Amino acid sequence: MFRLRRYFLIRLSVAVSLFAGAWPSSAQDISASFTEYGYPNFQGYWTNPFQTPLQRPIALGEQRAYSIEEAQLLIDRAIALDLVRQAPIDPNRPAPDTGARLNNQADGNFEIMPTELATVDGEIRTSFIVVPDNGRIPWKTGGQDIHQIWREQGKARFDGPEGLSALDRCLNPGAQLPLMYIFGGVEHELGNPAGDNPARNVQIVQNKDYVLILSEYFSLLRIIRIDSEFNPEQGNKWMGDSIGYYENNSLVVHTRHFRPEQSITPLRSSEGFEVKEVFTKTSGNEILFQYTVTDPNIYIQPWTAEIPLQRLAPGLKLYEYACHEGNYAIPSILRAARMEEAGLI
Repeated sequence: MFRLRRYFLIRLSVAVSLFAGAWPSSAQDISASFTEYGYPNFQGYWTNPFQTPLQRPIALGEQRAYSIEEAQLLIDRAIALDLVRQAPIDPNRPAPDTGARLNNQADGNFEIMPTELATVDGEIRTSFIVVPDNGRIPWKTGGQDIHQIWREQGKARFDGPEGLSALDRCLNPGAQLPLMYIFGGVEHELGNPAGDNPARNVQIVQNKDYVLILSEYFSLLRIIRIDSEFNPEQGNKWMGDSIGYYENNSLVVHTRHFRPEQSITPLRSSEGFEVKEVFTKTSGNEILFQYTVTDPNIYIQPWTAEIPLQRLAPGLKLYEYACHEGNYAIPSILRAARMEEAGLI
């Protein structure tokens, strides 16, 4: 843990040195409309505090918004689930059923569970996805990511560490970019519609030539070059290669050249995966975050999501989310797979 923390601090200090002059001075109000360079000011701590899911529940069809009454029912349900979640666990409860799937729900029980629903342009949204009209990811029949291709080649998931997801390996928090995907949703059966709370929080810092987005989840540092060009000669990267520009009151960011191993089941991707993001300041304490995903290998059409971000309340900040790079559990997982193959378990 000491070496991990030391590595994080060294990495952070390098990032800070790259952004010398980027951090707001005491004389500069980070909630001001523009930076000292005349750019729209997005600096500060931001969060997605809503239980709204990325995809719309199938039963809602093309219903883009809830009525006030429908929304209140979901809010009341989330509050009731949260009360159950916070209650003491029965010490005499039976063991899980044989073959039952266990997860890290206990971790989720220590998180703050959002209960409100996202509102955009006066609509209480049923999903963050707004294009296509059904609010669902438009999967392409037969579309395959690298993991599916490896399976067809006869490579099993537990043959080696490469077969595990980037999240399993603690290399990346799952989604290709911070804020794009939150685990869980309003239909989550285990009573935590919030998803993973640290995945919702970011800090944004700007200077003349760069925008830095620090994600609390996995302590990821993302550097966006302003008015620059892609660098495909550098190869594919975790979180891709991001370039941006300012347009009126918005920051527009294009990202390409993702590593194909970054694909996850809820948000699959190939080497053709591209993201266009638009950050628009709608008030001093709110940003409308819009993104469009294009990947002709995986989706039949580009799809777009809109997520309102709110400034964290005064006094709240980001903390280090440490996950050992490589994951200490992986040797045990692979050892168990070898033992199973040998008929020892």
